[in-house]
Amino acid sequence: MSIDLVLNSPETPARTASIRSMQLSMAGDAEGWLDLFAENAVVQDPYGPSPMDPEGKGQVGKAAIEKFCAAYIRPDTIRFEIRQTLNGNGACVNVGTIYAKRPDGTVAWNEVINIYEVDEAGKITLLRSYWDFEANQKSMF
Repeated sequence: MSIDLVLNSPETPARTASIRSMQLSMAGDAEGWLDLFAENAVVQDPYGPSPMDPEGKGQVGKAAIEKFCAAYIRPDTIRFEIRQTLNGNGACVNVGTIYAKRPDGTVAWNEVINIYEVDEAGKITLLRSYWDFEANQKSMF
């Protein structure tokens, strides 16, 4: 796990949520990952229209996020390499690379910017992930 920059940045609730989100994703713990989110949370991964979300509105609410998780978090083996973390005002921004090994053995990678926003209880209210779907498909090996 290469999230040392995040671990060593100033402690904030959003930073803590971002670390747990990455750790649970990398561990394949879909239930634990889902528990990080507020009931009315939004996951936009990737942000904007894509084959994963043709309307580009994201997954709104825990039921929709659970379906997203079943389709994309549980089946893949995910690894994050974070190069920069910015904290402030209930948000954490992580800049780095994400690698995903799919059940068929193919691996894809993407440069990524993940934005985490949390509520007063430290639950994630927004996870917005900026990455290029087409570039991801071309990166598979």
